[in-house]
Amino acid sequence: MQPQIIGISGSPIANSNTDRLVQAILAASGLPGEFVKLSELNVGPCRACLGCRADNICKVDDDFPALAAKVRQAGALVVGGHATYGTMNGFTKLFLERLFSLRHREGLNRGKLAVAVATGNGRGRPGLEAASEQIAHSLAWEGMEVLGTLRITGNPKCLVCGYGPTCPMSALPHVFGPDNTEVTPDKFCRVEDQTETWEKAQELGREIGKRLAG
Repeated sequence: MQPQIIGISGSPIANSNTDRLVQAILAASGLPGEFVKLSELNVGPCRACLGCRADNICKVDDDFPALAAKVRQAGALVVGGHATYGTMNGFTKLFLERLFSLRHREGLNRGKLAVAVATGNGRGRPGLEAASEQIAHSLAWEGMEVLGTLRITGNPKCLVCGYGPTCPMSALPHVFGPDNTEVTPDKFCRVEDQTETWEKAQELGREIGKRLAG
């Protein structure tokens, strides 16, 4: 059975906050769905070869054409990525870039339902808002109806690299303050504990289910 809803995570971290929120939306929809972890696939950038111009099928020999065939049949798409250097991360951008093969001439994603998810340091730091808006903008550019944009406060890599408290390039002083760089349990964030975001994800999932079931 073809999935009616596809969840795409551009987070390379195993079982990340991004993964779990995308999966929660899929589950709440009650629809046949499929979760895709982009870091487990080989999806490169669009090569602007225009091999898709006649039939909307990408001719690049990687994992995207098979994924695109599923996206083409689905009624809803949930795309999650994370903020890095003030923009969406590479895995997420490459996937969105490759959707050109479905947009060219025919606009095959027009009318699909979509949700954008982004994870970042948050806590007033720049990047998270920009990344979420970039994902939502890309989906809207495809002609999808973006039902909502969800932002997750995530965890700086400096919390787990082993050098965070002493590294001169550490994000910890910027996120938590110069006198609060010790790695402690309270500094780690779980999306399930971000009640407003988690509940909104459930609502969006149910809305997708209701819209597509009707």
